[in-house]
This record gives sequence, structure tokens and C-alpha cells, in this order.
Amino acid sequence: MTTTVPPPMKSLERRNSARALGQTRPDPAMAHVLDVEHVKIAIRGRTIIDGMSFWVPKGEFVCLCGPNGAGKSTLLKAIMGLVPITSGRITIRGEEVAAGHRHVGYVPQRKGFDRDFPARAVDLIVAALRGKWPAHIRDDEREHARRALAKIGGERLLDKPLAGLSGGETQRVFLARALITEPSLLIFDEPTAGVDARGRAELIELMMQISRSDELAAILVTHNLAAVAATAERIVYIEAGQLLCWGLPEELLGQRSLTALAAFQATDHHAAAADEE
Repeated sequence: MTTTVPPPMKSLERRNSARALGQTRPDPAMAHVLDVEHVKIAIRGRTIIDGMSFWVPKGEFVCLCGPNGAGKSTLLKAIMGLVPITSGRITIRGEEVAAGHRHVGYVPQRKGFDRDFPARAVDLIVAALRGKWPAHIRDDEREHARRALAKIGGERLLDKPLAGLSGGETQRVFLARALITEPSLLIFDEPTAGVDARGRAELIELMMQISRSDELAAILVTHNLAAVAATAERIVYIEAGQLLCWGLPEELLGQRSLTALAAFQATDHHAAAADEE
């Protein structure tokens, strides 16, 4: 089956006729991990995503940006197969997305587990491998979890109780949980939220390591400008459910007309000042 692909890195005209952005074009022969093709998503008669098209090649780290209510969360859910699309097509490695798609690893913003539950990091990680909570962990599963943690410098956390994890350690464990299924695409949803300054720096370094991988593609959603600047190779910017521009960080980060990026810069400066106090 031949996949119809949108023109690579082509800027979309802004509704207010502002200057077009993001003219840089990558090699069209690059292997695609994710293709979003003319996607429309309507929920209860309201259009959330309207005719969106972009693609992410193998080995690229993309930042998904936009103001609150732009449709970022809905788009992420559609990529993970959790929200049906009204029209268009989303594929990962050429396969139509479906719920529980093992090609996608997800690092959530809110870490949903009961800190009073007597479980260890290894239990949480192996649960992703099995698709259910493990009553007992086999030696091969334990080794698999250890290797996933070792990739991100967290091997020492393997048997640590979940209740004793710091914010940064919790993020490492959830990242290992996302990596254990060997996904083609990683999604980071506000990974630095609720993490202290030291933890944020560690996470950004981890994401930088992942961004240098030639085997994975990744999508980052964050309000942390330092994370965007350090990791993103491209920025996909959306407003009101439409793709407004798709380009290099150096092209887009200085554009004050892109409201979310301007807000990121203000937020980032305030956060940096608070960290220094």
C-alpha cells in the first residue's frame, strides 16, 4: 500500500496572513515512524483537530507546542489509538494505530499509582511488559526491566519501593516502563511537571540522550523552554486544532506571534529566577 505523504516541512499559512515559518526541508527519503495525514477529529459534533498533516522520521525528536485548548492532548490520544479519528489516517511504521499499540511508549504527566501500595519499580515496569500487574516476576522479566533502567542510568532503582521515589526517580522509572516494550515512538507528556530543578536538569539530559538515538522517534509536549531548546530537532506548532507551522527550533522560538512559545519563554525565565533564589 502506498502512503500519501504531505510535503516535508512545508509551512502552513497563518490565518492572519503572518509571515510563513519553518521552510527547512529534511531529506524526504528518511524512514517515517509516524505519519499524520489530513486528520480530522470531532467529538460530540465539535471539531478538535482539523485537517492536520505532518510526519516524524526515524531518529527525530519533535516538540508538540501550542496554547491550552489547542488540541495537543486529543492528538496524542489519537496517535495512541485511544480516540477515534473522524477522517484521515494515522500510521506508525506504516501500520494503522490501535489502542495499546506496542510501537508507542508513553511517559505520562500524572503518575497514577498509589504510593501506599507496597510495590517496587520493577513491578511497575514489568506490568507494562505483561499488560497487567505481575503477581510474581520471572528472572527473564527482571533482567528485561534491569536493562531498560540501565539504558537511562536508573539500574539502582530496580528494587526501590515506589513510595520512596523522588520526582526525578519516578520519571526514570516511568521512562523505563515506556522503553521496555521497545517502541518505535516515545511520547513525553509534560515530563518535567512537578519535578524539582535538579530533577528537571537530569530529565533534560536523559531526553538529550534519547534525542541522539537513531533508533527511536519521540514527541515531547512541555512548557519547559530549556527542554525544547535542548532536545527538539523540529517543532510542530498547533492552535485551535490546526497545524500553523512545522520547523526548526531556531526558526520558531523567537517568533512572538506564536503565543504558546512566547508564553514558554516568559514561564522559563520566571522558573529560572525562582530556582536561583
